[in-house]
Amino acid sequence: MIHAVQDAAHPGPDPQSADFLDRFAETIRAESGMDLPHDYFVAEARLRLSRRTVPSSGGPESSACFDCWAKGEHVA
Repeated sequence: MIHAVQDAAHPGPDPQSADFLDRFAETIRAESGMDLPHDYFVAEARLRLSRRTVPSSGGPESSACFDCWAKGEHVA
């Protein structure tokens, strides 16, 4: 994971391009071992790129993380 974030932080392909985000999201998904929707990992990729740091945890800890992301502000 450290290498993916470091690679993303270096100049090169546009980190906001859809192709770059998709590849970075797939890397995060593969390294996390979690089976969550691709959109979740795209959002995580955007978040990590905006921080430009390596997160302290290795990925989502439980389904509660997914529930919070999936439901967002649309919970009735």
